[in-house]
Order: sequence, then structure tokens, then C-alpha cells
Amino acid sequence: MLALLFSAIVLLSLTLTSTAASALPTCVELGSDPAFGLVGNPDLSGVSTSLVPAAGPNAAYCQINITVSSESGEAFGYLPGQSEHIRVRVGLPLSLADGGTGGVQGAWNGKQRDLGGGGYVGSVGGVTAATNLRYVGTSTDTGHSTPGGSFALNPDNTLNWGLIKDFAQDGIHAQHVWGTAIAKTYYGSAPTRRYWTGCSTGGRQGHQQAQTFPKDYDGILAGAPAFNWDRFIPAELWPQIVMFQDLGGPISTAKLTAVTNAAIAACDALDGIVDGIVQDPRRCHYDATAFVCTGAVGDPANCLTPAEAAAVNKIWNGPVNAKGEKIWFGLERGASLSGLAGTNPFSITVDHFRYWIKQDPTFDWHTVTEASFVNDFATSQALFHDAIGTDQANLHAFRSGGGKMIMYHGLFDQLIFPRGSYDYYNRAAEKMKGSGPKPTSAAGGMAALQEFYRFFPYPNNAHCGGGTGPQIDTNVLFDALVNWVEHGIAPDYVVATQNLGGGAVRTRKICKYPDVLVRNGTGSTDNEASFHCEVHLQDDPALLGAGVLGKP
Repeated sequence: MLALLFSAIVLLSLTLTSTAASALPTCVELGSDPAFGLVGNPDLSGVSTSLVPAAGPNAAYCQINITVSSESGEAFGYLPGQSEHIRVRVGLPLSLADGGTGGVQGAWNGKQRDLGGGGYVGSVGGVTAATNLRYVGTSTDTGHSTPGGSFALNPDNTLNWGLIKDFAQDGIHAQHVWGTAIAKTYYGSAPTRRYWTGCSTGGRQGHQQAQTFPKDYDGILAGAPAFNWDRFIPAELWPQIVMFQDLGGPISTAKLTAVTNAAIAACDALDGIVDGIVQDPRRCHYDATAFVCTGAVGDPANCLTPAEAAAVNKIWNGPVNAKGEKIWFGLERGASLSGLAGTNPFSITVDHFRYWIKQDPTFDWHTVTEASFVNDFATSQALFHDAIGTDQANLHAFRSGGGKMIMYHGLFDQLIFPRGSYDYYNRAAEKMKGSGPKPTSAAGGMAALQEFYRFFPYPNNAHCGGGTGPQIDTNVLFDALVNWVEHGIAPDYVVATQNLGGGAVRTRKICKYPDVLVRNGTGSTDNEASFHCEVHLQDDPALLGAGVLGKP
């Protein structure tokens, strides 16, 4: 309710000041003349503007930096004496008043593209990914200026719920609302279309917007989403816990690389083509004990000891409770193990244990055992699910508002477990039962979901891109989203490209989930035209399994 009231006040105040002004402002005037609603605004503790000149590939734009604040911090979950400070950057393609040309008003295309952050955020990002394409672009630090997760802890070692909520949702909402209002003041009209793009934390933020502020966006592009934050973040420490408890320390990078390559080789042909691509790693059940050294002359380089193989299997399987039941997902066979099982643990998960779960900056993660991890996992879920779980998968309001969303995930993601995205998408389909052509069936729920939300899994891609498969291209995906929003053309697949070296390229269709890529029978396997997407309205039940424990 506070967020909705806040939005209305911002839009009303800037609309009134813009209307009162005799002419549209230049960039300099926007940040210096109180008549335009920024300077002297009681909701802002800082305002600065600059006219950024063109440089290299970047077009000139007007940059507005503001700090959205509330001195009544207790109303936002802060302790007495604390206040809210959310830094927001708005990039505006030059208006007519500033000499912009080529758009609907100056250089502007009339639309807005809000940009997501990564990790714990903590700083305001660039906006040229939007302004270079003539969109208004926005970014935020989500309410804190620390690069790690320590912002969640007060000096007295209590949780700072104000900053946690700003990180979870209030920061991105302020980013969107102020970006829209400032655009209206600068150009004299509000954006006609509003988009969100982001990967990792930005993917979580996109889903948070769809669930919490479902009317804000016409289109959302969300990659490798860091939803399930309360559970997947602690699960990122599982590989280190296993190796320290079972082996006394990390497995060498060379051995991790070797067993990963062995898994890829063993599962390469599951899709009927030997090309180094594992189309669906969930079908791969390679056992690391097959890579144990035998002492024979033919042993592969960097083979594993039996204890190392057992540890790798635990990492692939994911965390379990005392009964051996899965409580969260593991890394896929084929994903690089060096991200979470490398020489040092991933800093984000260590911070989560120190500042969020244990609320002790001196906490030593080495004291966590496989058994005690289960309790820490449950504590994290109990404390943070409602604030930042972001996995309720209820998108009815987003759908009724006409929004469209595309999710993508690299299936060799080394940081965020892809099965979390499969899990979310299938639960979203379950919630859509009763909305589609077959109200009582799972297929009906999936069909209803695909009317506005589609998921594209990219084989062999790492976190937000990279890896050894046809590559995630966010420009291709964003163009598909815009085409869907503005022309009603829903993407059944996108085409991805892989550079094979020496001027050779491979193209491959990436089918919407749960459709299956099928070869036509003829033609080069390096040409996407040799494949089609076989339509499915349900995934193979053997791949979904019974899910995991520890979910709401």
C-alpha cells in the first residue's frame, strides 16, 4: 500500500510541476529549476544532472541522478533514527530542447527500458544499453552502497529489514516510478511502452516486478533468475561444505574440469547428435565414480579418488536432509564446477550465512556441516521467504494487465541452478489451471501460461551467457519480446549462434519450454533450418520428478 501511495504522489507531483512550467526543460534546467519538480522535492535528498556527450559507440544523453529518501524510516522497516536512501539513475535520449533528433520527441523512441542489477547490487549501473537504442533507461543501487551482503545487518547485529525490503522490491519500484515521471517531465509525454531487462539478480527483479507491481510493465525479459533467494543462495555453499567435510578442502580445478568434460562426453549423444551439446542435462545421469582412477595405464588424466568422486556426485545431486531427501537442486552435469566448488567459496553465499542467517560478521563457514546445513537452510527460508523468496509463481494480475514475459536460462549455469527456473515455470503453469482451454488439466495450465509467459532454456550456456553452445543473445530475445508486446507475435523459438572458429558458425533453434528440438532428418546439424520444435504442453514427468522438499 505504501508503494502504491508513493507511486501516485510521485507521478502527481511531477505532472503538476511539468504542467505549470511554461516550456519543456533542457537537461540542465531539469536538474536546476525547482519548477520542474526535482530540485527542492521533499522526497529527494539529492539531485544531479549532466549532459553526457556522444563517445565511441555511445549516443549522447541526459543523465539524471537522484536519491529517493524518507526520513520516516520506521515506516519502511528501519530502526529508529535510520532513513531510506535509494539512488536512481535515469538516462534520457536527448529531447528536442537539447538538440535530439530521429525519434518521436528528439532522439527518444517514446519508450522506457529499466535495467536490472547483479549480485547484491550496491551501486547504480550504466544506462547506455537503453539510451543507445533510444529508450529512456534507468538503474538503481536498490538502497545501499555496499558491494556485498553486509547491508542486511545493523551495527547491533539485528537484521535491517528496511534495507532488505529496498533490495528486494522497493528499490526497483522507485527506479521505475521515478524514471517514468522524469521522462514525462522532460519530453512532455509519458512512455508509451515500458520494459524491464535483467539477468541473475536482474532476472529475480523482473519476476518481483511481475508479481508485486503487475501493472508497471508491458514486457519483461528475465534471465537466469535469482528467485528462490532464501534457498538457492544457501545451497550455493553446499559444494564447499561437502568438499571440506569429506575431503578436508577443495578438489583441484584440473580434476573438476576433467570430470565435467567426462560427463559431457558421456551424455553428448543422448539427443541423437554428437556435437558437444547436451540438449537437456536433466537426462544426464553420469556417475562420477566412472572417473575414478583404477591404477591402469589407460586411466584418464586428472582422474578422481573414490572420495572425490563421491563428493562430486553429492554436488551434482544437491543438498539433502538426514533421510537423504533432496531439499534443493544441485549443479547440472556439464556445468563448470569451479564457480561454486572452486578454491574459494562464492562470496555471495558466504555473506548470506554471515550477515543474513547467522547475523554474525565473524562467522566461519567452515563450521557448517552437511547435517547442520539443513537447519541453516530452514532458517534462511523462515526468515527471508516472504521478503525475497520471489517464487510464489502467481502471475494472474500480470497477465490480466496485458503484460508479456520471457525467461531464459543457460543450462550449464555454474551459479544459479537451472532446475529452479523449471520448477518456477511449472508451478506458474499449475496456478494457471482453470484459465486455459482445458481448465482441469496441466496442459491447460501450460497453454494459459504460454499466452503471456515463455521460457527458453539454452543448452551448454553458462550464467547469463558464455559457455560452449549456441549463445544467449539478449538483443535477439529483447527484439522477440518487443515483437510480442507491440505486434502480438509470440515467439515459439529463437535462433542462437555459436562461433566454431575459422569463420564457421553453428545456428540452432532454442525452443520454448516444454517443446522439444527435433532434427528433420536431413541437413547440416550446424544449421537451425535442419530442426523443428515439436510442441509439448507438458514436460516429461521423469525429468520433473517429485520436486524437492523445502518449498512453500
